[in-house]
This record gives sequence, structure tokens and C-alpha cells, in this order.
Amino acid sequence: KNDALLDREIGNTLFSANQFINNDQTRQQFDGRFVALSNSFSGAVDAIERDTIFQQIDGISTSIQTVQYHIDSAQSLILEAPTIDKARLYKWVNELNAIKRMINILVLDVVASNKGAYSERAFKKIIKTAGILLALILTFILYLGHLLFELRKERKRNLYMLAHDPLTGLSSRECVMTSLQSRCNNKKPFALLLFDLNKFKAVNDNFGHHTGDQLLIHLAEKFKQTIGKYGIVGRLGGDEFVWLAESDNPKVIERQYAQFLEAIREPCIIKGMPLQIHISSGGGIAADYQYHATQLLERVDEAMYKAKSRQVKEIVWENQAKGKMEATVAAKSAAGKQAKRSRRIEPAEA
Repeated sequence: KNDALLDREIGNTLFSANQFINNDQTRQQFDGRFVALSNSFSGAVDAIERDTIFQQIDGISTSIQTVQYHIDSAQSLILEAPTIDKARLYKWVNELNAIKRMINILVLDVVASNKGAYSERAFKKIIKTAGILLALILTFILYLGHLLFELRKERKRNLYMLAHDPLTGLSSRECVMTSLQSRCNNKKPFALLLFDLNKFKAVNDNFGHHTGDQLLIHLAEKFKQTIGKYGIVGRLGGDEFVWLAESDNPKVIERQYAQFLEAIREPCIIKGMPLQIHISSGGGIAADYQYHATQLLERVDEAMYKAKSRQVKEIVWENQAKGKMEATVAAKSAAGKQAKRSRRIEPAEA
């Protein structure tokens, strides 16, 4: 820094001298420039001589002393004389310029050398700076990696929450409905079954909602352990559940469902209280409705409520529910006709 300052001051003075020689600058301006050089020179020289790097440059001290002597010798020529002899000034300028070039060459040799103290210190500074920069880059990469990891984890957590019921861990209503519509669109063979937990309201009313929640969680675990292996089981809300069975064969589905019935045969114990689980189940085959999701849902829902009204634990299939309902109506109609016929016959027999 100090050698650069000294070089700049000498350069400015040489430029000012040439301007004065060519009558492009007043003596007052040139005198001011020369005084500035004289004032700054001593301080710059002291700092340079204390620099351990410049102490190792051969000839640098002699060259600086020569410059100082050259500047001091110009005091009488520039500041003390009534008029400045421009011929002598021109010679002084050339000599000072030559000394300046020599100093620059000495300094450049040291800078360019790969064995000198300057090069060694510069190399160490470069290595240190590069190390700091590398550490910052690695820190940024690690931070960025951590941030991406956390974002992926958060995204995965959000997707899981969207796809699963928060209480039971079963598939959410949205997830099941999306899967249902997708299977219908692709006309993939499957069956839809709806389940309703009987007398669940009485559990909530008599034992509290916490007990009711524990019962739902217990039921969900039984679903996962049994029919969950054969399709998607989800919670529609409250005490209603759904199963998208991979098979469309009622006999196969009933065998799979029997595993679930066996799993809930024993009562669920909550806070020392045995609670027996009773499920109403309705089912339907998607192909029977040309894979129309809305119609399938409506008819299977009807079948489930038929099972609930009959209080049966087996699956009531939609077509069976319809057939039994028509048979019941026909039976009632036939019984009514028979009763009328009997009433007409009885008086005659009497």
C-alpha cells in the first residue's frame, strides 16, 4: 500500500513538472505538487523500510535514499529560486523518472519470483482466502442440502396427512374417492364395500368421545390386519368405513371378510370395559354398474343400511338386498291375498 502511494506521488509530480515545462501549469500549481511529494515522502519511506518483504529486496533501500536525495536537492531549484530553470528541471525530471522505473523493476522482480517472501506471503494469503471461501461454499451446500431434506420431509408429511385419516391412520375419504374414480375410469375389476359401526352413538353417549375414539382406532387396526391386505380400507367419517376390494368375486371377498369378523369376535377392552363390536356391511360389484362410481356408491350404501336394519353380520350384497326386498314384498302380498281368501272361505265352512 505504501509503495503504491509513493509511486503515485512521484508519478503525479513528474506529470505536473512536464505540464509546467510545457507552460500548461502555473508555478504555484507545480510548487504545491512538489511540496505534497516532499511531505508524504518521509512517512511513506519509513513505512516501506519497516516492511519485512521490502527489506529483502536487494538495492531497494539505496534506490529510495537516492530518490529522497534527488527530491531534497530540488528544493533550491523549485522552491527557493525566484524563477525555475526549466532545462535543469527537465534533467531532474528525467533522472527521477529513471529512478522510479528502477524501483518498479526491483519490486516487480520480487513479486514475480516464486521463491521470495512476498510470493510466499501472497501464496499463504491466497490459500487462506481460498480455504475460507471453500468453507463458506461447503457450509452453504450443507445448509441447502438440509433445507431440501426438510422440505422433502415436510412435503412427504403433508402428502401423508392428505392421504390418511388423522385419527385411525386409514386412507382418508379424499384418497378413497380418488382411487374409486380412478378404478372406475380404468374399468379395473373391483368391489366396493361400506361398513357401519352399530350403536357407536351409544358408546360416545355412555362412555365419552375419548372411549369412542379408542374404539375406532382398535377397529381400524383390525381392518389393517385383515382386509387391508386385499385392497384399500378408508374412513369416510364418523363410524363409516369403506373397502375397495381388489377382487370382484363375492365368494372370495366373503372369505377375506371372514378374517375380519374373526378378528373382532373378542370384545375390545378399553379402560377395563369390554366393548363388543358389531358391524353392518354392504357390498357391490363395480362391473354391475358399468363402473359408474356414483350409482355404485348409492346402491352399496342402500345395501349397508339393509344389513343394519336386519342386524346381520354378513355382507349384504346390493343385488341380494334388492332381491330379498322384492321377495319380502311379494311374500307380504301373497300372505295378504291368502288372508282375504281365508276370510271369504271361513263363513261358508261355518
